[in-house]
Amino acid sequence: MSLLLRILAVGLTATALATTMDVPAHAAASACTHHLSGPQVCISTNGASGSENPGRVTTAWTNPPRGRTSATVHVTEPGGQRYTLTARRSRGQLITSFTPGALPDGKLCARYQGSSRTACVQIIDRT
Repeated sequence: MSLLLRILAVGLTATALATTMDVPAHAAASACTHHLSGPQVCISTNGASGSENPGRVTTAWTNPPRGRTSATVHVTEPGGQRYTLTARRSRGQLITSFTPGALPDGKLCARYQGSSRTACVQIIDRT
């Protein structure tokens, strides 16, 4: 695939992700891995910016293998607590959402099993 087509595909995927994830304009944080030839994983929060509470957290694997209908998501919270969730296919992506409650300062990360990419957002409590 040519470089121009790859760039176009990433741009369209990012637009679709923003639409699919219903992320408001005041989202506290969002991040995606950026690698033209590999899996793209994204994470976003919709809580008030600068709050210890990230609100609803949504993760997405924007370009999973075609036959994949679900995937295990490994989440790491600031402070090291880890747990797993199951993402389901929606509009060609694997998506899951959760609400973790108040978190200490640090990174909130998501990695999809089957992908080597990890997306993280920085939680900063300014209250």
